[in-house]
Amino acid sequence: MIINIVYVIILLILIYVIYIAIKAINTGMEAKNSNKLQSENTKEDELQDGMRQNITDELIKLDGLLKSEIITKEEFEKAKKKLLDN
Repeated sequence: MIINIVYVIILLILIYVIYIAIKAINTGMEAKNSNKLQSENTKEDELQDGMRQNITDELIKLDGLLKSEIITKEEFEKAKKKLLDN
């Protein structure tokens, strides 16, 4: 009779340990997915910042060409519109 009670207690402890392990695994997977999403968002932000910087650099170059009278005001406006439309 006592041995049956011991077996039941051992079984309950085993079930509880398995429950805790599953809960920990789920928490870890959620954290991993959250970090992955944050990483993807950071990469997208860096890409957008790089694109903005590239457009800014091109506009500065075009402005330099306009000021040195290598291109006309109309050519500058066309090139600027083309850059900003992308």
